[in-house]
Amino acid sequence: MKSEPRRPLARGPRLVALGIAAICQRAYLTLWRQPILLISTMLFPLVYLLVLGNALNRQLVQLPLAVVDEAGNALSAECRRGVLALQTGRDLVHATFSADRASALEDLRRGRFRGVWVLPFGLSPAGPVPAFIGDNTDRFSYDVLESALGQIWAEASGAGKNIAPAAKLEAFPYVDYLTYLSPAIVCLAIFMGSMVSGGLQVIEDRMFGYHEGYLVTPISTGTLVAGHILAGGIVASFAGALVLLGVLLLTPLPVTFASIGAGLLTVFLTSLSIASLWFLLFARAQRTSVLRGMFGIINVILFFPAGALYPVESYPKWLRMISDVNPLTYGLRALRDLLLRGADPMSCLPELLFLLTFALVCGVLTQVLFRREV
Repeated sequence: MKSEPRRPLARGPRLVALGIAAICQRAYLTLWRQPILLISTMLFPLVYLLVLGNALNRQLVQLPLAVVDEAGNALSAECRRGVLALQTGRDLVHATFSADRASALEDLRRGRFRGVWVLPFGLSPAGPVPAFIGDNTDRFSYDVLESALGQIWAEASGAGKNIAPAAKLEAFPYVDYLTYLSPAIVCLAIFMGSMVSGGLQVIEDRMFGYHEGYLVTPISTGTLVAGHILAGGIVASFAGALVLLGVLLLTPLPVTFASIGAGLLTVFLTSLSIASLWFLLFARAQRTSVLRGMFGIINVILFFPAGALYPVESYPKWLRMISDVNPLTYGLRALRDLLLRGADPMSCLPELLFLLTFALVCGVLTQVLFRREV
């Protein structure tokens, strides 16, 4: 009795879905067997938030300042009292009163002082006026001291007594730098998670021959690419969602259920776009050493130009061009609108559409490169 010939499996939607699910399942199992890698991926952004956020969020205190009073009149005495108020009230400066300008300037050059404030002989509102000589190698301390001493002089000389203060209104509740940094930390978790699942995993699969094993089955190249991108996006989304939960516990973000839901959608689309970018960049890589060598460069190119630490409006034109095509820029912008400003989720639709389009374009380009190699 002759057996009927076996019919080849048709590459229909069901087979594509099964192939993608199989690739995703293997990616999850592989990563779950490496818990240290997963834990470090999620802990790194939180440690980054706690250390960097608190380091940059603190006010400057006890800046060493030398005050040289050469005038010895009532106006210079008023200036000295203002400096003492800075020291005892705000704890901004640690003042040393010196009578020798030359020795104070020499100590400034040696790094003992951050600034020298000279109250010259004949000090008066009409002139001569105080001279501030600061250590401009540290612009933060220099600008803070210059502003504080300028305010003391304005009050002591009467220059600011008859000027009404300008109206100052804030559109949102107070946001400290630690809270401002929170959406960027979520994006950093996405970046790290997609690097592991969308970059490292792809290279290791190629090294150990899993891709060739997939391609001798009815799974197509497009299914293989889509499966890897989706797996990387879901794993990175998981890391980003957990870090988002940690951020909500650590910072006073004004969130609602709608903003959290839209934030999770933003996390997923950002993860998908970054995972597809990692796959595109390393679609033809043969060794994990390539990723290790390029990781630092890619981190600098993607994370910092996205406006993670400072607004993109301060960037030069060439850096703004990188920011305009960076998917992290759009994910970070949407998360800040949702979590910090409480924006309507529909207002973030342009950013979400860009992330989805970016992921699709990278997926198509990856399939072309992948075909040439395999």
